[in-house]
Amino acid sequence: MPPSTKSRPSGGNASSKSKSKSKSKPTNNNNNNNNNGNPKKTSKPKRPLPQQQQQQQPRTTQTTQTTQKQPTNTNPPKKATDPPLECTSSEFHALLGDARGLSSPREAAEELLDCARHGEVDAVRAILDVWGDGNHEDDDDDGSRRTVDATDASGSTSLHKASANGHASTVRLLLSRGARHLPNESGNTPLHWAAGAGHAEVVKLLLDHFDALFREREEMKGRRRNNGCDDNHNDNDDDDDENDKVEQLDVLLKNKFGRSALTEGFASGDTPTVDVLLNHDSAEEERLIGGLERKDVADEEGEEIAAGRGEGDENADRKGGAGDETKKEKEKEKEKEKTTKSILHEFNFLLGGQSDPFISASDCEGHPSVFIRELPIAHADDPFGQSPIEDTTGLGIWCASLVMARWLASPEMTKRMEGKNVVELGAGCGVPGLAAAVYGKPKSVTITDLNPETIDNIQYNIGLNASNTPAKLVGSSIDWGDETTYPSDEIDFVIGSDLIYQKDIVPLLKKVVTGLLSTGLDNDDDDVSNNNNKTRFGGSFLYVAPEGGRDGLPEFINAMKTEGFECVSEEIAPGEYSENPLKNGDEEDCFLNFHELMGTVYVLYEFRRR
Repeated sequence: MPPSTKSRPSGGNASSKSKSKSKSKPTNNNNNNNNNGNPKKTSKPKRPLPQQQQQQQPRTTQTTQTTQKQPTNTNPPKKATDPPLECTSSEFHALLGDARGLSSPREAAEELLDCARHGEVDAVRAILDVWGDGNHEDDDDDGSRRTVDATDASGSTSLHKASANGHASTVRLLLSRGARHLPNESGNTPLHWAAGAGHAEVVKLLLDHFDALFREREEMKGRRRNNGCDDNHNDNDDDDDENDKVEQLDVLLKNKFGRSALTEGFASGDTPTVDVLLNHDSAEEERLIGGLERKDVADEEGEEIAAGRGEGDENADRKGGAGDETKKEKEKEKEKEKTTKSILHEFNFLLGGQSDPFISASDCEGHPSVFIRELPIAHADDPFGQSPIEDTTGLGIWCASLVMARWLASPEMTKRMEGKNVVELGAGCGVPGLAAAVYGKPKSVTITDLNPETIDNIQYNIGLNASNTPAKLVGSSIDWGDETTYPSDEIDFVIGSDLIYQKDIVPLLKKVVTGLLSTGLDNDDDDVSNNNNKTRFGGSFLYVAPEGGRDGLPEFINAMKTEGFECVSEEIAPGEYSENPLKNGDEEDCFLNFHELMGTVYVLYEFRRR
């Protein structure tokens, strides 16, 4: 990613997500008519799960007016209670009848997940009234006794679904009915998803409810101690047992990508969400400024501290012997962590289908995929580090790069790049550069960044895709300010995605683009002996960025339009470019990883060197 020590602002905001294209609601497989025993849906408009960047997704961002923790609210947190009915009594009786008609606990669980996702609070209420814990006769060992905590294939619960979409009433109902705050297979909790989508009300609901339960548990323990009982009491009270399992939520708890709910909150760009998270007890100042508990320390320094190494041992690895063995073991552990915590995405950037303006569905089906490994962002709560080379944000995939990949996969661009030399700047995982190579026939594609871990991952991704392209693929480190690191070949296209997010970068990016792009002559005329009448032209810089929210972007665009370049085109990216690029078409997987994709307007720029 580009050099900086500052955070990126979010490319979109929470409210923009409601503008995403609506996805039809799935039905049960057994039957498609309205008499199949499914709960009747209310007339309330459905909002599908937003399409995504894990939750990314992104990517710490800078949130305005949120610099320090505010005084704690003196009002004690309260447990959630059932919200009032939104439908009439007769409509709710019909919903209860439909719920009773569901054929099995599994079907009830599937319907509950679906209704929670769409915020159909009264349908959720009816299902829980009929199929909730202890309310049906065929309780068995398949988990039906915890209908409220039933999961989908990725381990996400109804609380995940409602939280992700900001359905506060549904979240309140689920909490009131005993929903637990569980991580899914990626380690994301409902708090992660609510924070990442900028739903401040839901974030506060979750934190308050579990804080109240935690306080209630502690008070109960105190009463037991006062009564001469210990925590190993032999009560048969299930409620007491459940209370003993309650833990206070931790806004700094990280998922498998190394991202906390606070990180996701910053990425959302929603100030109220960040305020709620920062004011929680778990966001203690000592932990925020570096004194993290061991379970939250994921970087190498934290591992050394946990192993008991002090300042006097800082050169231990250089002394040979045990130090060398320790270093080798750490390298093995880091490689193992990459394998276990990485995500391998299979992308299809061709727009096959009925609405495809580019390519037929049959051609799309047979074309190679682009495979990209995404890694947890190191030091996720401060990924930009203290110098450009420490910036680890490139280990994750940014949504602008997916839009750029769509653009480069279009027939127009693949034709223009045939036989050309291409360089990608601030490439991160290398998605656009590899898309250009796989879907087109460029002569070479050089994929560049600066951070060593990011370069290693670029090399890995090149290996995944090398067999699907005739192009020469190179992974390389470029320091934008050092011309000696630039490729020596003449470059026809330089590409970049969302590289500007502070004004200081503008002259540096202008320098490297100018230094890389070729100059030449228009060779339409066969007579090359007389160049006086030739039109001077050079290579092109293709750039994709969000329409707004990037400090320094207007200055960069103006500089590119007036100083040695001409702006050939500047247009809003077609809506198809923001559609789900995952080959499996999984909308929830897309939301988990790329939630900004559908909620952000992107602009495509082309600048040609004069």
